[in-house]
Amino acid sequence: MNPKISVLTTVYNGERFLKETIESILNQTFKDFEYIIIDDGSNDKTREIIESFKDKRIKYYYFGENKGYFNLHNVVNFGLNKCSGKYIVRVDADDICYPNRLQIQYNYLEKHKDIYLIGSSVEVIDDEGNYLYKVKKKNYPSVFYKYHIAISNSFIHSSIMFRNGKILYPSHNEHLFYCLLIFFKKKIKNITNILIKYRMNPYGMMAKHSNLRK
Repeated sequence: MNPKISVLTTVYNGERFLKETIESILNQTFKDFEYIIIDDGSNDKTREIIESFKDKRIKYYYFGENKGYFNLHNVVNFGLNKCSGKYIVRVDADDICYPNRLQIQYNYLEKHKDIYLIGSSVEVIDDEGNYLYKVKKKNYPSVFYKYHIAISNSFIHSSIMFRNGKILYPSHNEHLFYCLLIFFKKKIKNITNILIKYRMNPYGMMAKHSNLRK
């Protein structure tokens, strides 16, 4: 029987924070999930850290030699094709999920059958794990996000959960087309709950926090 949720993390040289991220998933109050981790050609202790966990819900895949940011969509799509859950959760390899994150988002999507994707509010931390501030997302009507997302991402990546419809991630150059084609056909929402600790990691991919503001 397939799990209710597939959690997906892609990682490249994530040895500094990955253990904490994995622990935050394994310690979820919601237990019916698989945790798919795609190693994008790491040459540090990433694999050693992953394999130190003896939890059968973890499914580790080595994608191959790292080819940089513009190949990331291929890595994510490889992972998405491994997901068998009813819902898919994305978690970056340096962020931390609150213990009730999966349960709250699962309950929301089970109750709101017309919603395709949800995000959440977050607590922002620095690279040492110290609290910085909160980013509170408002529960706007879906139409707000449909128009806003084409010019500015309204969702915090590590906070999203969406229905598994085998929709693949776009390449960098296809982003706007993807938003128009996919999200305009779906209902999408942010919920106000703070469900993750989002790390401002200056060494992360494309300094991921650069467009995140209070």
